[in-house]
Amino acid sequence: MHEPDERVRRNLEENRRTWSENAYYDAAEAVIDEQWRRWLWPWIGGSDFTRVLELAPGHGRNSAKLAEHAGELVLVDINQSCIDHCRARFAAHPGPCRFEYHVNDGLSLPMVADASVTFVYSWDAMVHFEPAVVRGYVREFARVLRRGGRGAIHVSNFGALASDPHTTWGENPHGRSQMSRALLHAYLAESGLVLVQDFVFDWEGHADIDCAALFAKP
Repeated sequence: MHEPDERVRRNLEENRRTWSENAYYDAAEAVIDEQWRRWLWPWIGGSDFTRVLELAPGHGRNSAKLAEHAGELVLVDINQSCIDHCRARFAAHPGPCRFEYHVNDGLSLPMVADASVTFVYSWDAMVHFEPAVVRGYVREFARVLRRGGRGAIHVSNFGALASDPHTTWGENPHGRSQMSRALLHAYLAESGLVLVQDFVFDWEGHADIDCAALFAKP
């Protein structure tokens, strides 16, 4: 990725500051069992979980679910505090899942080798990422996925609804960025990834504000 512009730099700093320690993690933890039971697991359950990369795990609520199925789980977050929390949370994990932890720059995945991952996952995090950041990560997903591997990510669709394209995520409902479903389709295509399934959905009273996509590396 090229040197980030000022808007992207501001987005990264806001995400570091906002999500390093946040009460939202506790609230989200309370609903994750129901989310997984009702539709997250039915959506991703047919994937290969041999080596899973989770981007932006926060305090590990999704990680705990992924660890029930993964052989290896690579957790990457921009915030050291989140990685520290995950390390503590899974220190006594009985296995057989093996954990790997990394703090990154919020833009790239240099610690993950080419074609080394069978499944990529990110839920309730990339909704706050600027389109340029999402684009960079999609390129990285294409690089690190093995052929036949899949990814499931959750991004903002607010950019398709917003009347003012210049607002930042901190100004928008639920911190949504100017990302959109159409942009995600374009980013997947340019990176050689194939869309398997996607859908736009509501989030806490805001219609069509989010997009979830399942994709594959042919």
